[in-house]
Amino acid sequence: MQFLQPALLAGAALFVVPLVIHLLNRQRHKRRPWAAMEFLLRAYQKQRSRLRNENLLLLLLRCLVPILLALAIARPLLDAASNLLGGNGVVHHVVVLDASYSMGVRRDGGQSPFERARSLIGALLDGFERATDRTDKVTFVLAGVRPRFLCRGDLSLDAVRNQWLLAQRPEDGAGDLGEALHQVAEALDEAKDPLTRVYLFTDLQARSLGQQLAKGGGAVAPAPAGPELHDTVRDHLARLQQRQATELFCIDTGPFGATAQGGTLDNVQLTGLDLDQPAAVQRTAVTFVARLHNRGVAAADCQVTLDVDGSEPMRKVVTVPAGAEGEAEFQVVFREPGRRRVRAALQNDDLAADDEWFRSVEVRDRIRVLLVDGAAGGDPLKSYAYCWRGRLDPDPTSLPTFAVTAVDALALLGGQLSLLDHDVIVLADVDRLNASAAKALLDALRAGRGVVVAYGPETDAVSYNLHLHTGGEGPQPFRLLEPRGGEPGGSVLRTPVLLLPEHPLFAEFDEEIYREVLQAIPVWRWFGVAPGSLADDAAVLARLTDADQSPLLVARDFGEGRFVALTSPVASEFEAGRWNRLDDPMVSFPLLHGLVQWLALPAIDNFQVQVGGALSCSLPARPENIELQRPERDGRPKAPVGDEPRALPAGRYQLPIVTDTIYAGFYGFDCVLDRQAGKEPLSLPFAVNVDAEDGDLRYLSHADARAAGVERVSDKLPTVATASEDAQSNELGPLFLWLTLLFVLGEGALARFVSVRRS
Repeated sequence: MQFLQPALLAGAALFVVPLVIHLLNRQRHKRRPWAAMEFLLRAYQKQRSRLRNENLLLLLLRCLVPILLALAIARPLLDAASNLLGGNGVVHHVVVLDASYSMGVRRDGGQSPFERARSLIGALLDGFERATDRTDKVTFVLAGVRPRFLCRGDLSLDAVRNQWLLAQRPEDGAGDLGEALHQVAEALDEAKDPLTRVYLFTDLQARSLGQQLAKGGGAVAPAPAGPELHDTVRDHLARLQQRQATELFCIDTGPFGATAQGGTLDNVQLTGLDLDQPAAVQRTAVTFVARLHNRGVAAADCQVTLDVDGSEPMRKVVTVPAGAEGEAEFQVVFREPGRRRVRAALQNDDLAADDEWFRSVEVRDRIRVLLVDGAAGGDPLKSYAYCWRGRLDPDPTSLPTFAVTAVDALALLGGQLSLLDHDVIVLADVDRLNASAAKALLDALRAGRGVVVAYGPETDAVSYNLHLHTGGEGPQPFRLLEPRGGEPGGSVLRTPVLLLPEHPLFAEFDEEIYREVLQAIPVWRWFGVAPGSLADDAAVLARLTDADQSPLLVARDFGEGRFVALTSPVASEFEAGRWNRLDDPMVSFPLLHGLVQWLALPAIDNFQVQVGGALSCSLPARPENIELQRPERDGRPKAPVGDEPRALPAGRYQLPIVTDTIYAGFYGFDCVLDRQAGKEPLSLPFAVNVDAEDGDLRYLSHADARAAGVERVSDKLPTVATASEDAQSNELGPLFLWLTLLFVLGEGALARFVSVRRS
């Protein structure tokens, strides 16, 4: 049984007062011989049993009066009493707190939904603490980036309160309560408690109850039946509410919780920070484009700032219409190579979490291209180096984006090259490969380098199939056949067809006229591809108009790098026997620029992740003394990373993986590389950003929430959760006061009756 004032139960001990008075007033008889006493003794023996029963009844009534009075002022609760009578025993209270970043919205300086939820949870714990004889237990779940059980079935309220005190602010994860509710249901099925109460504290943002709600903005339409149906938030809610002896309460702490009508809040957010070109090169101007989204109902004048490594920010004012997107452009010139921290920001509005966007940018001194020229040693004007260098690096005295180094095939086959010193490796009509050259290419791809193979007249298809295709295990995405087509200018004309014109490799063909020119270029000869040998993860970017629709340009990710195969090479304009006219300046300039810039970037950008993503990358030497600096929003100081780096092929190492990225911002790894030349300090910034979709501040009405599967929703704690709020309607105190009065009157009447009769 639970009491609002359990300490006053001590007053029940006053029942000893009438008992002591009764014992003190007992008569003491002295034995005196008297003849007439024999007659009185016989009469007393006849009445003794009746007198004893009357005295015991009076004593019982007098003892019950202080007991009932103590119970009345201790205020027992009807719900607690009914639970005790029902034999339910332990009650398992499960508190689920929505910690998505929309819970941090703050209007007019008031409480955020997260702060209001914490206040209500504090009141809930206070209610549990009032019961000195409590036997219930508490589970506390934080539904943030990923569900975390801060306490699981804990009988100690002190442990729960400590975790409650630590949960001071929401995380920067996107709102989706499905996984949290799923894990709660699994935990309850395992615990098998006789009575469970689940309290879900959320702002009722439409997205938090599922993507279908977020898109529709209202009640959820019935999901189509079929094998493709998977668990949704509605499924998890139904599972909890259908459990025997389980009650689910949804407490709406959002900005429209008091009205229960739902609504929408205005919000202007940053949704990205892009470069106008794939790679940044020092002393060459690059343009950063900050993308904005106005989710409000009125146009907004937004001041956007951009800073590099915390320097004095640049500012732009952009007007973004209601419901539209906008852009702010900033031109930046990097003076030194290395990894740089670039941050775009808006003036803080009601939701601060999506008013910043972070980017870690690698600035290079040049995009270094290694060209292995299969035509080296002959006429320099007919070499592939003449064509590639003329398009990428025509004037070495200026400040070009590219730096092309040309070598012959023997340098590659003899192992004289360090491929990792270059960003892109081009094999231009190299006749054959050997095992050491193939291994060097594989190591370069695993390290994030780009490789392009242009097959030409000297290419030995068998050698490439042996060393680069290797039965489908190598980077070459198909098995190469013999050349097709005929003599240049003397066979049927074929032309390229762009299958993926929006691919980043074709970024320089930004106008339709340039794409039309590319697709009009004649191709006379090319290498065939074995039917059915194309890898599943390969993308055919362009094909030919021959009967077999042979691939012309194929791209594939391999390791951390990218591999591109060109089945008809770009050759010098002075080579009369060239297989195509891809050397035409209107085609070769945008094609080779786009190809090399795209290949210069790794296939996986480990330095740009979403909140909750893993941080790690590969390094050329073993890192030591690794420390992690978290963003300011996280609040934790710089700390050593306990895990050890993992060895990779080709003498590389992987940084220990960090997954505890619950806040947006810059995370920095500081370490020392153990190189042969000595110790080299290294600092690597990683950019972690929010999911912009959680900035859609549309909130469900309580009616829509019920339609979505939440049976009980309110903006207050339920009556059963705490006795302090609705105690008058549930306590038995008044009943015990009436019983005390009746017992006092009954005792007085009985005492009067006994007194009169005995006299």
